[in-house]
Amino acid sequence: MGHVRLGTLPKTRAWKDVVRLIADGADPSEIAGATMKAADKAFEAIQFDQGYANTVNLMTQLAIAARLDDPRTHLESVGINIPEQASLPDVALAVKKALDSSVSDKVSQSDFPELARDALVGSVVEHMDEKFGNLFPPSADDIHRGLADLGKKKEFGKFARTFYKRLTNESLEWFLSRTIGTQIGEGQRFATTNQVAQFKQALEIHCHETSEIVERYCADWFSKHHFENDGDIPKSKTKGFGAYAMQKMRDELKIRAAPDES
Repeated sequence: MGHVRLGTLPKTRAWKDVVRLIADGADPSEIAGATMKAADKAFEAIQFDQGYANTVNLMTQLAIAARLDDPRTHLESVGINIPEQASLPDVALAVKKALDSSVSDKVSQSDFPELARDALVGSVVEHMDEKFGNLFPPSADDIHRGLADLGKKKEFGKFARTFYKRLTNESLEWFLSRTIGTQIGEGQRFATTNQVAQFKQALEIHCHETSEIVERYCADWFSKHHFENDGDIPKSKTKGFGAYAMQKMRDELKIRAAPDES
């Protein structure tokens, strides 16, 4: 598992359906569902990818640290070295470095760890922007206060939802990028690059709506396992958690792509 590159999609009938839907101007939800179907074997491998599992574990460690008296020491123990007077870029860089280090031994040979890493880093930034706005850089105190919120059940659920929204959106965009590139120009699905941007925005909204399915699950899972494991959730548990959360996203995308028979 995990040795599947995202760029090696077969020329199957399912993938031809994706191309047809794009050319016919189908709704982004239909295209997202068809893409998931065409790339299902790759997404199944992703679900059990070691790099992805490392990312989910690190996401959980951020929340575990938030409940401790000395969160920085715990984060350092899992490879996240955040300066005491940290800025938001410092936090983002620390998370990125920790994840890069976790795959330095090439435990995963897929392209997915990089997408998962970027989704987690982006989720940290988005979490801070929602807390403090993006007009002015948050102070070091703001940063630590924002990270501390991740230990709350509801906040972890929202944070995990953001992660899965970003991860799914970036993965679908990766698959679709080659196909969309052939559909730009006069007489094609997208007459202008602005229409491509509008499509991508609609796809992101669809992924956000789809990720609602994991928000409560992630919140409940973290609260339950944090209590049952005395505040230190083992990696074996987070691996199963990540696999199931991704399965829920895959299933929900397929459901939302199904024709409305009402």
